Amino acid sequence: MKKQFITLHNQQGFLLLHVVWVILIVFLSIHFLLSQYQTAKEIVHNQLDHIEIETLSQMAYQKARKELSEDDISPSYQTDYVFPQGEVSISFREELGEKVYILLFIKQKGSDHVYQLNKPFF
Repeated sequence: MKKQFITLHNQQGFLLLHVVWVILIVFLSIHFLLSQYQTAKEIVHNQLDHIEIETLSQMAYQKARKELSEDDISPSYQTDYVFPQGEVSISFREELGEKVYILLFIKQKGSDHVYQLNKPFF
């Protein structure tokens, strides 16, 4: 007669502990992967917003550089640009040392946030 493996045919529930551990590891792995996917999705969304804001600022900055000369710049000057992705409001600020900074106020379409960027103009 063939010998039977005792741990597989024992009715005392010895294998139940191993099955519970395997199921626990599988569920923890699935939970970890889902949370990692959700975090990656948020990061990509934030990066796309950042790229869109940076694009709006570059478009407005280049448009202002083309339209304005050094004589037109004054601290009271303000202009608005409307792009398909949002609106950009521009004003200027002079500091000691005769440096002129451009202030960009960026508002994306579909968002209530207003982002402010400072850059040297010339």
